[in-house]
Amino acid sequence: MYSDRIKDFADKFHIDDLILRYDVDFDIPLRHEYALGVLRMVEAFRPVSSHDLPAVARRVGAHWCDIVRSDMVYDHWAALRMIEASADDAAALLDVVRADPHAGGFLAYVTARWQDMTGKIRYRLGGYTRARIAFETAVSVAGRHRLWWCLPDMRSNVHRGRYEESRQSGAPHIETLIESLTAERERILRDAAEHGVATGDIDRDAPIQHREYLRGYSSVLHNLALALKDKSVRDKSPDDARQSLAVSEESIRISQALGDHFRIYQSLNHQALLDPERAPELFHRLAQGPYVRGRLIARQHLAIRKRGMESVRELRTLMEELISAARAHGSTGLDIHVAAITMDQYAAAVAEVAGGLDDAERIRLTDDVAEKRFLMAESVRRVVAMPAYKQAYSRTIRPSFLERIADRIASSAATGEAGTARAEEAFGLVEASSARELLDMLSTAAMPELPPLPRVSAEPAKWEIPAAAEAAMAAERGPEADAALAVAGPGRRRTVVRRGAVRRAGGDVRSADRSELARRETEFEEAFLQHPIEGTPADAEIAHRVRMFTVNNPDTCVVRYFAYGPAAPAFLGAFVFRDGDMQRVTGIPYAEVETLAQEITTDHAPARAQCEAIWRTLLAPVWDHVRHPAEPGHLVLVPTDALFAIPLHLAWAPEADVPLAARLPMSLSVSATAFVSRGRSFLRRQPVSTADDLAAIVIADEEALGGRRGVSGGELLDSGWQPEHMIVLGARSPGLSGVRRFFAADTEGFRQLMQAKPEFFVYAGHGGYDPQFAQLGPYLDLNGTYLTQYDVALRLRLPRNKLTVLGACLAGQGAKTDSGEVSGFLRSLIAAGAGAIGMPLWSVEDGAMIRTVGPLLAASRAAVSSGAGVYDPVQALHERYRHVAGLGLRPEVLTEYMPFCLYL
Repeated sequence: MYSDRIKDFADKFHIDDLILRYDVDFDIPLRHEYALGVLRMVEAFRPVSSHDLPAVARRVGAHWCDIVRSDMVYDHWAALRMIEASADDAAALLDVVRADPHAGGFLAYVTARWQDMTGKIRYRLGGYTRARIAFETAVSVAGRHRLWWCLPDMRSNVHRGRYEESRQSGAPHIETLIESLTAERERILRDAAEHGVATGDIDRDAPIQHREYLRGYSSVLHNLALALKDKSVRDKSPDDARQSLAVSEESIRISQALGDHFRIYQSLNHQALLDPERAPELFHRLAQGPYVRGRLIARQHLAIRKRGMESVRELRTLMEELISAARAHGSTGLDIHVAAITMDQYAAAVAEVAGGLDDAERIRLTDDVAEKRFLMAESVRRVVAMPAYKQAYSRTIRPSFLERIADRIASSAATGEAGTARAEEAFGLVEASSARELLDMLSTAAMPELPPLPRVSAEPAKWEIPAAAEAAMAAERGPEADAALAVAGPGRRRTVVRRGAVRRAGGDVRSADRSELARRETEFEEAFLQHPIEGTPADAEIAHRVRMFTVNNPDTCVVRYFAYGPAAPAFLGAFVFRDGDMQRVTGIPYAEVETLAQEITTDHAPARAQCEAIWRTLLAPVWDHVRHPAEPGHLVLVPTDALFAIPLHLAWAPEADVPLAARLPMSLSVSATAFVSRGRSFLRRQPVSTADDLAAIVIADEEALGGRRGVSGGELLDSGWQPEHMIVLGARSPGLSGVRRFFAADTEGFRQLMQAKPEFFVYAGHGGYDPQFAQLGPYLDLNGTYLTQYDVALRLRLPRNKLTVLGACLAGQGAKTDSGEVSGFLRSLIAAGAGAIGMPLWSVEDGAMIRTVGPLLAASRAAVSSGAGVYDPVQALHERYRHVAGLGLRPEVLTEYMPFCLYL
């Protein structure tokens, strides 16, 4: 049969040799499918026995080849799937080549190349810490096994990864990068002679190892040229720009000799951006090249350089192609980044010609710009990996929503039904954009679930807290504690224990911590490779549903904040719903909101002046609508963007005696959709019974374990809970000695906690947050390991939960996503099924948490014993805050003792 002849053809290839040649005989001429076709015909991707190491290596090598192809076409979804499919085999090979320096060149080669390519994909998607770790692993393997021809390219990636990590931390070291790449260049030239590699007249048919070495040299030069360009832009330095062009010319010389079309495109594109006079000629050349993405970008630049309607027509055509591709594939690469720039340029071209057009044509083009921008935004639906999604969202999707919201808000000023319809449309856009990520997560039938946390030692520890520590803590419990607090005059120093005593790690320890947190983030992303989440369709009638809710709950007022502006938050506004009516407030300068968020520190509660600033900026503009016709029985505030980091419940009107949360019952929500349509409004009043389980993780600090006053979970002691319905992980006070379900805060403890399906869940311990790597978010200390937001989302299940309190410093802080979205533990807890959620935004006093959480828990037991069987956590928290406000405390003490607001 003819098909047998094709199979015979494929079987003649030496597969190891094909993989070893892939970098320079298939990737360089962009002939990936040639090699991949052969690899598929010989079933190189098929799972094999772990005992057959050569077969495992061939499988890992085949996946590496396909990851390279996926990266070249910017299909990072496929690349991540390839990584996930081969990760176990790659890890097994890594163990082998690390343990045995004589394991074999091919095994070491595919291991190093797989690690390096995995790092590139992480790099593309913004996971720079994980990328740097993978790059360093690749270099380590290649160096140990003397794969000298791979090292130039891999070391170049290490330098770039370290630089991006420093840039992400807010301290970019461009000079360090230039010095490192310059030293690498000299090292390559020095070592070339030793290995017999000609760097002058390059033979295109030189041995594959020589050509791979030279390709790595070209990569180093290209990265050095980019770094010099960045420095020239920063310093406005013509000398650096000229040096960048010279280095780029050398890179092109090598790439042309090798036939490396991709690197030629990169270098010529770099030169065109740096040399405007040569740009048209260079882009015409690239538009005819074999690299598909390069042709698109070249067409884009050529269209931009044209003028008038010709530019408009070409950019519109290109935009239509990109929208069509995005809708068909929903990928995270080519269509998103190229489309975003093309869209902006199309809008600019239309604005430039608008003055010379008749009214009809101008309106048609202006409407087309708005429509295409929105179609582009709507085309991105799939959550592939969280950082990739956030990047695509913040750069591409959200700006179009912000602009469209601004347009609808402006047109909603019209009177009558037309203005109302525009306002309702604007509200729908607010919900569709800023609630999107959370709602995408909630819309799935079942969240992917990871294995439990790894053990940190062979003997997981449980701690019995000494009686002396419990006695020392007694000063923070009961009515006597409040009375003592009230009489503490301004001249007296209170002994304060804060849940913020986190060790400030540095050097290797800090790097290891960051690497572990990044690993958890990556683990979280990869879980969605097997369980992709499709976007939730926007509810066009959400404004009507919120109106209906407030008609049926006339004591409730819902205030939904939103940002808007031309592609970036320029203003803050709010929709206020009361008794079926919807009012809107606009025009709050967003710069004032950002300044307020930055000035509120996290080492203690805000001072009264800051609380008054919160009122003045965020509550005063909406207050007349909120209290019409009278102050509500329940105020629901829905934050956005920087507001998630501002303690809104402490807003303090200058004429008032107490902060907002002590004036009336209030709560927060992540979106109006979640509150009304997703049923989180039902958390206001909940049935409780004697069978409710209370689970707690108590991470006692060294002081408490040593018998002194310290963090030890005192909020559990006076809750009125029956010991048989309690489960405690970590540490146990003498007052809880009757609790029999007592486990270490480890794998087994988490399994027991999930089996209990606790109606109430409390964490008492320390928290951490590294502002230099804010994208990793906060974490909780588990005495040797961490509990991260990613672990909560995919390792914890709280299907019957009514109340969760994370009593650790900064637990309520989330990573800034530039998407207006809630993040951090709050998002993860909601995804895990938590009920009402309380988390502080600052380094809280231990006594404040004891005196707040204890009464909240006790109120649920009081509802059981009274026979009512209905628990209202919002009302219970309000009553506690009213009680504290009535003690006559100084403002700085009062705000400390109102440590959080509940999210419903």
